[in-house]
Amino acid sequence: MKNIFLFLFLFTLNQVFSQDDNYTNSEKIIVDVFGKCFKDLNQIKGTRDVIPVNKNVKFCSMYQCVSRIGYTEKAKDIEKAIIKRAIKIATRLYNEGTPVYLTYGANSSNQADWYNQNLTDDNNLVYISIAECVVSHSLITIQKAVNQETMKLIKNYKSKK
Repeated sequence: MKNIFLFLFLFTLNQVFSQDDNYTNSEKIIVDVFGKCFKDLNQIKGTRDVIPVNKNVKFCSMYQCVSRIGYTEKAKDIEKAIIKRAIKIATRLYNEGTPVYLTYGANSSNQADWYNQNLTDDNNLVYISIAECVVSHSLITIQKAVNQETMKLIKNYKSKK
């Protein structure tokens, strides 16, 4: 009987402490910035023909744009539409006070985590790693487009001061 009570006590204790809702900066960034869905954005025309059925999305978040753009390398018009959508999302995120800067390459996720320890430095940029070692041409293209837009917005803001 003592073993049952000990087991129940330890099980309950484990459940209580395992439900920590205090996210680290990196986890908050993934959930609140990279995965933020702007529900007013409509489906991009033509994506249903290129994206697999179980991967079909509205492209309402930066994550959806980055993670699905690889399917469109043979459909350049749809790839351009997704990049345009990613730029629009980057602009909205900037206007909300969370400008994003996409990175890729070996150890880029650790670098992004390190840069994101203090989110109030360097223009409040939020660094997001989109790929570690294997990087497609479409990922490089979307990364450059989003970063150029973010830096343009920051530069325009600074010139107005």
